[in-house]
Amino acid sequence: MRIFLILFFSVVLAPMARAQPESPDPAPFIAACEAGDGFSCLYAYGVQQRADSRFWLTDEGVALFVRGCEVGSDRACWVFERINTPNPYGPIRYDRERYLPIALSGCERGSSMACWQAAGFFEDGSVADRERGEALARQSCEAGFSDGCARQADLLASLGRNALEASRAACYGNRVGRMRKLGDCQVVCAEGDGTACYELALMYHRGRDGAQTMRRDAGQARELFARACELGEEAACGR
Repeated sequence: MRIFLILFFSVVLAPMARAQPESPDPAPFIAACEAGDGFSCLYAYGVQQRADSRFWLTDEGVALFVRGCEVGSDRACWVFERINTPNPYGPIRYDRERYLPIALSGCERGSSMACWQAAGFFEDGSVADRERGEALARQSCEAGFSDGCARQADLLASLGRNALEASRAACYGNRVGRMRKLGDCQVVCAEGDGTACYELALMYHRGRDGAQTMRRDAGQARELFARACELGEEAACGR
């Protein structure tokens, strides 16, 4: 029986394997990437990564993400930073000289991720640096990235300015990001914002702050759901 099954699958599967389409030639996509098409940068990378699982470690692989970020691809900016910095949330990045111009270029070409990343280089600098960082973070926030809003709130606070609206945008989460939003939601909830209290309750209920884990607290969640309901957030009522 075993021999029969081996022969059966050999006969049936061998033609199917031969019928699988070959991987596309990456050359046209590499050329399109160099010409400024961010999607082609990622596609060229994907084609070569499937052919060689270690391609992401090569200079050629990193170069595709560099170019993709330069021309405004959010995804390319994120992966490039993850490859080149062990802790993308740390205040010091060892590749600042190399990466900052790339992030600024990506920001100028429409990547809200790149604007957020570029802003991070100015968080701990002079007043002029933080002013520049705030403008970049605001651009990211206005483009719909909640991490940009959170970074803008941090920079505004460091400059002694009112950060409430930036914190509100970060808390509402117009696009799920990586930065923690707990503090933003706490500030806005304390101002009597029912939606912020509801978002804060969900964090404690789920044990998640955006993409980050946090300690669950059912009691705190119930109190915040009740508070949000009192403030008119209908979705919180009965939770």
